[in-house]
Amino acid sequence: MPDTTQHVTVVASFHVKEEHLDAILPVMTACITASRLEATNLFYTCRRDLNDPLHFVFIEQWQSVAAIHEHEKQPHFLAMKAAFEKGMEGSPMVTMLEDVSAFS
Repeated sequence: MPDTTQHVTVVASFHVKEEHLDAILPVMTACITASRLEATNLFYTCRRDLNDPLHFVFIEQWQSVAAIHEHEKQPHFLAMKAAFEKGMEGSPMVTMLEDVSAFS
């Protein structure tokens, strides 16, 4: 687990059930917009797979692991989580990455 004082990048990959796509997209958009306004957020975006339009990847950077835990308590994140409980295909793959100073 990364040190709680260094920046953390999160990559979350998941598939949406086709029949839930229209309901989930506005919830994802609202979460992205609100997450970017959080004081501890450094970067937050989502991309769609060109070869699989039901596959999405969130790429986020936060000031710390503690910041991520606070983000997960926010209403916009909880709303997206609730939408995903019905509309996500399978389980998400979430990776938390730390910076490596030698690569900078």
